[in-house]
Amino acid sequence: MEKLKVNNLKIQTDDSLLDQMKEALHACPAAVKYCKELGMSDEVMESNITKIYDFVRDINYCRNCPGLKKCKKDNAYLNSKVTYSNGVVETQLIPCRALLKRVSFERQFLTQDFSDDWLDVTLGDIDKSEAKAEAVKTYMTYVKNEETKWIYLYGGIGSGKSYLAAAMAIDLAKRGLKGKVPICFMNASKRILELSELSKQKNTDEFKKKLEQYSTVPVLIIDDFGHEFKSDFIRDAIVNEIISSRCNKKLFTIFTSNFTLDEIKVLYSTSNAGAIMSKQIVKTIKAMCGEEVDLGDLQLYK
Repeated sequence: MEKLKVNNLKIQTDDSLLDQMKEALHACPAAVKYCKELGMSDEVMESNITKIYDFVRDINYCRNCPGLKKCKKDNAYLNSKVTYSNGVVETQLIPCRALLKRVSFERQFLTQDFSDDWLDVTLGDIDKSEAKAEAVKTYMTYVKNEETKWIYLYGGIGSGKSYLAAAMAIDLAKRGLKGKVPICFMNASKRILELSELSKQKNTDEFKKKLEQYSTVPVLIIDDFGHEFKSDFIRDAIVNEIISSRCNKKLFTIFTSNFTLDEIKVLYSTSNAGAIMSKQIVKTIKAMCGEEVDLGDLQLYK
């Protein structure tokens, strides 16, 4: 079979497209300034426009960042970075600022027992109800160092108590306030059972380590309080230890529950002697919280 002969094959460059790229570059002062600071001349920039153009597009798009969840770039969560050395222009992809910020605030959570889908929530996303405003007001007194008053949120399923508590925790993590992070957002059923199992397994060191973490972390959210398995040991050695330690150290604590504190007192009264300890636990929480925040059954989130 005769071989196919290809002579003078040329890949044509669309000059109009290159012109559009150059126009975009010169219409982006931030990109031009950056390239000039690297030592590039106008000629170098224009001759390397195909390498620089993605950098220009990223600057223009990310200037009005829609957030990680809504990022529609082909190289989502990444930015093009331009380098210039020894007369050679190179590009590379690096994590975008929004991603680095997300990673930074996620590290503030030692325990994160809520959906990753909630990580973009802000306090502004919460329904502007009177109960919500009351809880946020208490939260802000802590942020402003005015006082360390605890928050007890209770309500029916779908009232948004966990969502509101997560919004406060995320807001605090994003602020990165010195001395107010890290944070533990713990599901009561899951984490208290975990502690109980560690004790049964005679894993003393790990039990003490986790109990100490919940007792001393700057911010603790106990989610779904009251749904955990209950026993004299859990009440006295775990729940009371965490709550009394945090009270003594005046460490910020948020509770979410389907139960009022009076109902919690009944639930933890597993015996006549236990009723005394149960009463003391509730008394401590009431002293630190003041009024409980009743969210009813109102949907606080969409």
